[in-house]
Amino acid sequence: MLVAIVDRAGRGGTRKVKAAFEAVETRYAELGHTLQRPVSGEIVAIPIMGASKSLKDRHTLYVSARAVESGLVDGLIAHEVGHMLRTEAGHPSHSPDVYRLIAKEVRIPRAAEAAFGQAFNHVQDVYADDLAFPVFAGADGRRAYDFFAAWVENNATMRSKNRWQNLGLAASNGFAIGSLVRHGLISAEDKLWDRARAFDREAGFQGVDALAEFYAKLPASPTPEDFIAELKRLAAIMTKASTT
Repeated sequence: MLVAIVDRAGRGGTRKVKAAFEAVETRYAELGHTLQRPVSGEIVAIPIMGASKSLKDRHTLYVSARAVESGLVDGLIAHEVGHMLRTEAGHPSHSPDVYRLIAKEVRIPRAAEAAFGQAFNHVQDVYADDLAFPVFAGADGRRAYDFFAAWVENNATMRSKNRWQNLGLAASNGFAIGSLVRHGLISAEDKLWDRARAFDREAGFQGVDALAEFYAKLPASPTPEDFIAELKRLAAIMTKASTT
């Protein structure tokens, strides 16, 4: 339940966000998912589309002013509510107890920490989107396809000379395409694969195929032990790509 929405960016949009949240909440309820904790919303000036923060007694939804002005605010809200639902359910991907185990058990090079953090965030995104896709993807999935295709195209403009930064972007490409594979929205012949592979070639490594397969095949309901094993596999995929 959305209990408050505040415009901290000074650009309006509270009614639009409230209406979108209520529509998303209704659709989730139809699918059998209901948040147990209250949600407060804030419209803020941030460079990303949005985010959320979950505490034991409440959630906070952050919606960028840019998202409010786009046609994607309901998709953003559906995604963030997916994170909230996973947190409430104690899913390993959203469990602080599991985070502590990850820090102890998953080994990555120091230079890779930012890239691996980015890749791990996308693991969480996969599980949030397993719930959110039926809410925002559209009847034929085209809306989701267009969103992730734009993601891959945007990453192509961000390639740098830093190998690990580029691997972080490759992980984002793998997440985008892997999500489409996971939900049956892309074929093996789709040109989006070519675009992501070209990014890898230009960056001097090969990673997107293994990364896309990783994200596409993440188990739906892993135990904490199985989840940590998956993250070790992710670290191994990225480390291998960095050295080839």
